[in-house]
Amino acid sequence: MIENKKAVYYNSEGKMVEEPEIQQDGCNLRLEYCASAVVPDGYTFRFMNFDSFKACSDLSDLVCVLKLEELEGTCTDASGRTNPCPVLVDAVRLIGNAKFHINVGELIPDLPGFRFGPPCELTMDVVQTVNQVISYTCPQDSCQDRCFDTVGSFAFAPQITIENCGRQVVTVRGGLFLRFLGCDE
Repeated sequence: MIENKKAVYYNSEGKMVEEPEIQQDGCNLRLEYCASAVVPDGYTFRFMNFDSFKACSDLSDLVCVLKLEELEGTCTDASGRTNPCPVLVDAVRLIGNAKFHINVGELIPDLPGFRFGPPCELTMDVVQTVNQVISYTCPQDSCQDRCFDTVGSFAFAPQITIENCGRQVVTVRGGLFLRFLGCDE
């Protein structure tokens, strides 16, 4: 089991890397998920390391939309004083659903029987509803649907709890790092 690592990181090609330096530019450019699965009766869950961890995402339902917002800016008057001023900008919102499919750890039969192929893995699916600001821009008519791309991902080691009926419940948290590409087509 991974003890001293809080998270593992992957680049856009899915290769494990050291913690990436991602520029956040004041907006939330992380898309996070939390998925859980109950270990089936007759099996025990075992997680050794992230070598066999797999996560796939479907972001086809996510679109970028503009929403006019009033923010507070500042300006300096002739006497050198700084004054607050309302400023209208477009918030670029990422909205829709992100789907994640995750395979993590082995399922070990309590009483081994016939098996062929690689070890069975615990699988979980989650649909994450997304409605977050990923950038700001000057007011404009529209923004292209796909104004972002994925530059990496992260995952935390699974947490295992025991539910009231005595079964293991495995929870995995992780997500994607996004990059705002701009609204221009």
